[in-house]
Amino acid sequence: MKQLVILAGGKGTRLGERLGGLPKPLVDICGMPLLERQILLAKKYGFTHVLVLVNHAAEQIAAYCAAKANWGLELQCVDDGEPRGTAGAALAAFDLLAPEFLLMYGDTMLEVDLPRFQEFHDRDPEAAATLFLHPNDHPHDSDLVELDAEERVIGFHPYPHDRARWYPNLVNAALYWVRRQALVPWRGAEGLVDFAKDLFPAMLREGLTLRGYVSPEYIKDIGTPARLDRACADYRSGKIARSSLARPQPMVFLDRDGTINREVDHLRDPAQLELLPGVEEAIGRLNGSEYRCCVVSNQPVVARGECSEDRLREIHAKMETLLGRRGVYLDRIYYCPHHPDCGFPGEREELKIDCECRKPKTGMIDRAVRDFNVARERSWLVGDSTVDMETARRAGLKSVLVETGYAGLDYRAWASPDAIVPTLGAAVSFILDRYPRLLAECARLAESIDAGAFVLIGGQARSGKSTFSGVLRDAIRARGRGAVVLSLDRWLRSETERGPGVLGRYELAALGELLDALQKEGGRPAVVSLGGYNKLKRERIEAVETISVAPSDVVIVEGTVALALETKTETETHRLHLEIDEDARRERMLKEYRLRGMQDEEALEVYRARREDEVPDIERLASTGRRISLEEPVP
Repeated sequence: MKQLVILAGGKGTRLGERLGGLPKPLVDICGMPLLERQILLAKKYGFTHVLVLVNHAAEQIAAYCAAKANWGLELQCVDDGEPRGTAGAALAAFDLLAPEFLLMYGDTMLEVDLPRFQEFHDRDPEAAATLFLHPNDHPHDSDLVELDAEERVIGFHPYPHDRARWYPNLVNAALYWVRRQALVPWRGAEGLVDFAKDLFPAMLREGLTLRGYVSPEYIKDIGTPARLDRACADYRSGKIARSSLARPQPMVFLDRDGTINREVDHLRDPAQLELLPGVEEAIGRLNGSEYRCCVVSNQPVVARGECSEDRLREIHAKMETLLGRRGVYLDRIYYCPHHPDCGFPGEREELKIDCECRKPKTGMIDRAVRDFNVARERSWLVGDSTVDMETARRAGLKSVLVETGYAGLDYRAWASPDAIVPTLGAAVSFILDRYPRLLAECARLAESIDAGAFVLIGGQARSGKSTFSGVLRDAIRARGRGAVVLSLDRWLRSETERGPGVLGRYELAALGELLDALQKEGGRPAVVSLGGYNKLKRERIEAVETISVAPSDVVIVEGTVALALETKTETETHRLHLEIDEDARRERMLKEYRLRGMQDEEALEVYRARREDEVPDIERLASTGRRISLEEPVP
């Protein structure tokens, strides 16, 4: 027996102008009463019994249910006679309650994967109740709930909140799984008794366990005209249906330090946390999109003994409070507390392990995939380090490197990002705006590229070749063909070994040999070894990673002098020269030189020298290919 209990006794005073004399549970939501939508949601997920606790206009609610033949369910409307509060109404109907029941408020519009919620509740058979919690865009005037690392409720924080404290952004959404036996001590309670304000805090004081199920799914109070209109608009737009975790969700995973907040060497105190400029607006854009937004962060300070879990929760609470004050939120924060190396004063031995969650391993991503039903193929990871980019590669996500924090100059891994942008705001703009448009452009280009073809993409430095190549690869794959990208930067020579001019900077002969091997009649090598280049040390590093190349894969080679490469005449080859506005390109190059430690004058001098050195050769090569000038520069 699966029982749903709906608290449907409210008068709906604030909705009076919209109700036309109807009780609040029968308010119209795009052609169907709210109560009916709630009951049909429960029926879809296998609920067989419904208990509707009514009070105001009880006869109208009962008559409507009867007219619908109770939707084929075992449904009972019970008038509790007088207002008793949310918990008081349930306590008054104690004898009609199932041993476990789902409690729903009659003024909430929701679309929730109820079996997923129940599965979480069933993990702890000793819990008195499991509360459905979610972040929202106005935590400053909401009642907040605090959880420990095991997702147990450890505190309730009603508003108004203490401005001197930091709070996690977890709001009680008024949807609960409750075990009837846990209600026994309060059966005789008199007066108005509320679940959130009275009963749950009392349970906590008595030592009962309450669990918190955190989900971003749609559940909103429609108790005012403005809230009702918003819910109706969300329904018409499809937002409500898309929100259910029964549907695969696209996600943007965000690194924390150096991406959201300023990089601090082993941040260990809330006072050290400072949000980077524009972060609130960027996360707000994600909140308004189809994407979920989670943090995945290595926090070795815990294992090193430099920061306790309680202190780390306070750091994250500060981050959530600062974001919440600007009306934005994170759907979840995942962190790895482990660190494999020993020898730190005060380190915690139980956390000094080689775990599966520390990036570049994918444990945090994998957990989020389970928690949110994440669609990996539609999801992204944004971070400031090469470790983040390697994590994305291993997890099957697209990646964006931001030039804040480490700016990709840490060289702890060698995975190439799908895009490089200045800030988190630029990353979000790329994901939401530029990538879809560029993908559409590349899709048209991909129509003429057959399996096994070569695509050479040249152009001046920082003209967007690597990003364009990655999107073209995605467009080719979307047509059911394999594609790989080879970056010429993998064949850059060390500074001390370079020849004259831009052509002398690359091991073109070695790359040419590889291309010859990829064109052999006997088939391509299954695995290709790739080198790397450290921009800070200006030196080449041999064999940093390998990639697989299938015989039918389209091979895309991108780099400043990619058009200098030759392929066999019988091999289908597309030669493209990418161009962008020179002012935009200059600013990108100057920014890159500053990241390498150059002062403005030195950076400008290097830019001018490279213009004189490179432009004649690159322009000559451009004449051998098709020029592509993008209206918008790609990152």
